Amino acid sequence: MIDLDDRLRSELHELIPLDSRRDWDEVRARSGLARQSRRRRWAVSVGALVAVALLVAATPLGAGLARGLEDFSSWLTGEPGTRASEQEQRDFDQANARSWLRFPQGTELRHLTTVKTEDATVDLLGFRSGSSTLCLRVRVTGSAAGSTMSCAPLAELRRAGGPARVVIVDQGFGTGDKVAWYGVDRFNSSKLQITAGITTDAVRSVVLEDDAGRHEIPATASAFLYVATNPDVGQRVSRVWARTDGRLVAVPFASAPFGLGGIGASKPAPPAPTIERRVSGGRIGWVDSREDRGESLDVLPPRARGSILGRPNRETNILFGRVLTPDPDRPIRIVMTLNANRPGGPPAGLCVMTVTRSLGGGGGCMAYPGTFDDAPMSAGVMGGGSSAFVTLSGAASDDVARIEALLADGQRAEVALRDNAYLVDLPRANLPARLIAYDAEGRVIGVGPPWGDFAQRAAPARGRATTLIRVAGPEGVSGSLAVGPSTDGGECVFVTEYVDEQHVGRSVNCNRPTWADGALEVSSGFPPHFVEGRVRPDVKTVRIRFADGSSTDVTPTRGYVLWAAPEANLGQAKRAIEVVGLRGDGSEVARRSLEP
Repeated sequence: MIDLDDRLRSELHELIPLDSRRDWDEVRARSGLARQSRRRRWAVSVGALVAVALLVAATPLGAGLARGLEDFSSWLTGEPGTRASEQEQRDFDQANARSWLRFPQGTELRHLTTVKTEDATVDLLGFRSGSSTLCLRVRVTGSAAGSTMSCAPLAELRRAGGPARVVIVDQGFGTGDKVAWYGVDRFNSSKLQITAGITTDAVRSVVLEDDAGRHEIPATASAFLYVATNPDVGQRVSRVWARTDGRLVAVPFASAPFGLGGIGASKPAPPAPTIERRVSGGRIGWVDSREDRGESLDVLPPRARGSILGRPNRETNILFGRVLTPDPDRPIRIVMTLNANRPGGPPAGLCVMTVTRSLGGGGGCMAYPGTFDDAPMSAGVMGGGSSAFVTLSGAASDDVARIEALLADGQRAEVALRDNAYLVDLPRANLPARLIAYDAEGRVIGVGPPWGDFAQRAAPARGRATTLIRVAGPEGVSGSLAVGPSTDGGECVFVTEYVDEQHVGRSVNCNRPTWADGALEVSSGFPPHFVEGRVRPDVKTVRIRFADGSSTDVTPTRGYVLWAAPEANLGQAKRAIEVVGLRGDGSEVARRSLEP
């Protein structure tokens, strides 16, 4: 049966140009029947096509496979909607040619649907990027002109999850006339807010629910486009259904974050598989030997080169680096560099940065060697916002031969891995997820922690925060602490600290209404300049102790503390080292170290 179905899959592959990764091979690998597969080439004749048709009709697997292809056939064959106009295609090609990260040459833009408002026109276009990725592009002309684009893995179409997929969520265009405060931030509404996605061929319409009510949007060219005009500040789509032959089917969906998050509780994390082989102390051989993998750092645009490599004409800590492409179909690159602690010093760290077409992204540095002492892969998360997907990326040691993502519902997603750099787009509606690393024998050698949406936590609720404390230190140092309601019924504290132009920032911490444990949630801000935090109601005085044995007392304001060090306490000899919480009678409640 396996050989027969493999042949069927191969025959259909000749008829419909699907993703080059073979679904049945993936099923076999997951079931344990096979860890690796060989590609087979089959000659197709008229008789073979007849046999394929008979098999599709006669076998349950064949029938299920055919139905699966028909569901998203427009997208799987790369021909949804109609060809874009010559001007649209030319504009796309020219913009693609100007970008340092290009979609594959010959990418064909498709026009899906158009929505017109009183003073704007919204066009939804789509295209296939190579064999593994589909992308939607929204273009707005008129009073709220602009554009956005989001991509999704084609493999997502083959995973269970309903007859529609949301790709772009509540993307704002233009500036509206509504204003609202969330904590210490003042937000304007958008003039338009757009949600778009794709559907199976059987979907008649898509129903969306947001703060303004329910909206039924026709499915056109296997896609849908919802345009909210003059939305409220923070308005978000919260639920989505697909209507097929009069029946509503719920679509897995995660609301877009707003402000600092607060999109609701996350799903339970998938259980971690058992480690089958312990590895530690991994290396990246080609980095150690300075082998020229991928591309030179010279391909980075000036702005990206400056932020990653440092300013030109200055000595650099970078000893060696390359630009890597884990997935050729995705316009994303991983920059991996071997760094020293000082120019000309020995190797000390491995830095991994993810860079997109817009030069956005993120990353960080880890001690090297030592990066893989505890696990054979590192991970970082980026993405979110108006995309229905987040991107996980990072580095893996030479011990890792394959990586897959285990989603919240137990399904698995393939992770692109090349030159020890990996990349995967995961649906936010199916988080948290874990990354699972395998060795060349197919044994589990690494299990990552649950990676959830960055915004799945309490966040500032609507309303302006109240400033409770202002402090000042020497030479222009200043700080303030404000509080406001949080989305979980607790309180958010906003601490703003200024030392100089290079050292300024704001922290936001939304506390639960009750205390889990401990009486002091106090720490150093920009050490040694600030001490900040909150204390339990039974703490009436916070005593700050210094390295020379002296101390000073601070009275909490509504349970919060913010203290700026005077000039005498900025040196090491008199730095703040500990806080002690005291009751009203002077007895001790708790103490907490301020040392790093």
